[in-house]
Amino acid sequence: MKNLLFWTSTILIFIFWPFLYVLSNRSDSIIFILAALVLLVDRFLYLRKYQYHYFTYLVLPLLHPAYLFFPIVAILFYWSDIKKMSLVIYAVFLIFSSFFSWQSFYAYSIFTPDPLAFDTLNKKISLVPNRNLARLYHNKTDIFQDKFKANIFTSLDPNNYFFALHPREIFENQNLHKFPFLAIILFLIGLYLLIKSTDRRWIVSTLLAGIFSIAMINNQDKFDLILYLPISLICLVGLKKIFTLPPVYYLFFSFLFLPLSVMELARIILK
Repeated sequence: MKNLLFWTSTILIFIFWPFLYVLSNRSDSIIFILAALVLLVDRFLYLRKYQYHYFTYLVLPLLHPAYLFFPIVAILFYWSDIKKMSLVIYAVFLIFSSFFSWQSFYAYSIFTPDPLAFDTLNKKISLVPNRNLARLYHNKTDIFQDKFKANIFTSLDPNNYFFALHPREIFENQNLHKFPFLAIILFLIGLYLLIKSTDRRWIVSTLLAGIFSIAMINNQDKFDLILYLPISLICLVGLKKIFTLPPVYYLFFSFLFLPLSVMELARIILK
């Protein structure tokens, strides 16, 4: 009974986002699914203790230029393990892929021209009496900073993953239900226990690299699937903890989580 409840809960956690994602993006989902699968391959190599597993990150910019910064950020977490020769090879491949990705990346990035943002900036400047002082506090960098901060806060918002960003849904965003809403309990427990997890390095490195990478994109919708695996693994850490508690706790959680999650999934599919 215990194993059945655990594995059923695990399956629900891991299928929820990919299933609804494919359901909502049947025509253009393949690239983003492949990007998530690259992390899955890297995860497998990491668990097998393959020393150069991080070379898989170099595939991401080739799949889509929007992921250009992912291998740059992710490699920082393995800096102490990298030998000089492997770092040179990694850098050469990264620079090579950048030549093919940079212009396309710019088209997706927060650095693209935005007339509406300039209008907002000019309004802010006009509200300060001293124009030189206004330009010191409000200048062209504000546009990129505001977009970057908005993206970061969206990526860090639990509502984005468990409540489809309700009640502040974003325009031009699918606002998908990425995980069952009760999985937020597992996520918070897993986040608290992450420091004790043997997988914390891989989970934290891919999570932060993904958040920074998609923070550089104008519209994170669909691209944020890159965060699916690390967030799912954090939930799994919390789930494992609950199932180490006395039966009354994991039974109570299971008999709430399983039927409500199945009903939530069915409601989304049938609506």
